[in-house]
Amino acid sequence: MKHIAIIRSACSAVSKSQYNIQEIGMAKVLAELGVLVDVFLISDTGETYSEKLGKEDRVTVYWLKGFKIPGQQGYYKDLKGILDSNHYDLIQALDDSQITTVLVSKYCRKKGIKFVLWQGMYENYPEKYKRMIQYVFDWTLLKTLRKNTKYCIAKTTSAKKYLEQKNFDNIDVIPVALETSNFSRSESIDYRKKLGISNEKKILLYVGKVEERRKPLFCIDVYTKLKEKNAECCLVYVGQGPMLDEVREYARSKNTEDVYFIDKIPQNELPDLYAESSMFILPTRYEIFGMVLMEAMYFGTPVITYSAAGPIDVISNDKDGVVINNFNSDEWAKKLYFHMFEKNDCEKMGELGKQKINSEYLWPIVAEKYYDKYMEIIKSE
Repeated sequence: MKHIAIIRSACSAVSKSQYNIQEIGMAKVLAELGVLVDVFLISDTGETYSEKLGKEDRVTVYWLKGFKIPGQQGYYKDLKGILDSNHYDLIQALDDSQITTVLVSKYCRKKGIKFVLWQGMYENYPEKYKRMIQYVFDWTLLKTLRKNTKYCIAKTTSAKKYLEQKNFDNIDVIPVALETSNFSRSESIDYRKKLGISNEKKILLYVGKVEERRKPLFCIDVYTKLKEKNAECCLVYVGQGPMLDEVREYARSKNTEDVYFIDKIPQNELPDLYAESSMFILPTRYEIFGMVLMEAMYFGTPVITYSAAGPIDVISNDKDGVVINNFNSDEWAKKLYFHMFEKNDCEKMGELGKQKINSEYLWPIVAEKYYDKYMEIIKSE
């Protein structure tokens, strides 16, 4: 039985109940295909521990105590010891810009283990201090990573272009997929009743972190202009983050009515909210893939979003969602009004999106592509 390790190199914490973890979703299906899979993530408790998942406990998730380094870098002191205690046929690490990815590539070269660079990042960091770190990284470590990397898998076509610009080759594009087990729930929730929203009002939904990258103030601007075009709508805004208080105050300052803020909702309570919503708004400038994008489409809610890497690969514009290449709030509001009220085709768009996710972007389908590629790499010279 082949043994594979999948390492998330960046030191950014993830919540098991609030986030769709790509590595775990993929690992569960690989286990069904007869592979042992170890997944390495930063610990959600601050201490290193492990848990067994998947068919016949073939998946081991190692939650590692990590030390954060500026620029979303991370160092995991327990990683090497765990790798040494197992025999791996292949190890995959995430993103070219991570110190841990470079260290893992050197480890694999020394041990004679097949190494795969798994790439989601598709442009250098825009922030000045991160850009400086990126420059130093590329100057000092990128050559080493290229030397150690024979195989690359990019999550999107944009990520492939990014790697090609950095002179990597032998790059396959295989998307990530949606893990649906977190949505299992025995009872439904009437969100209209819970929030006091009448059946006549159409819901515009946002779910995600409240941070600058996702342009929460722009979201309020768009909704305000939509509201001016037709009052029979409301905004349900689900999320926590550093800008939440600012967004609440901004909505009040614009006298924007019918905005419902919810701090957080566990994933298994989201399906009914998606189902009640006419459209989902995702005004993010940078989106590696967009798990929340696929979640919304999976439940039949069409998405309006910016033309970032994930959305341009997944959405067929104006068919199963809307992709806009600017941040003009008038244009966004006009598109929302057209689909929600004028053409009134959200249900049709949502059904097409749902069909697409079910046929192309669920792990039982996508993980087989990874399995085939991994087996090809393992057997190669």
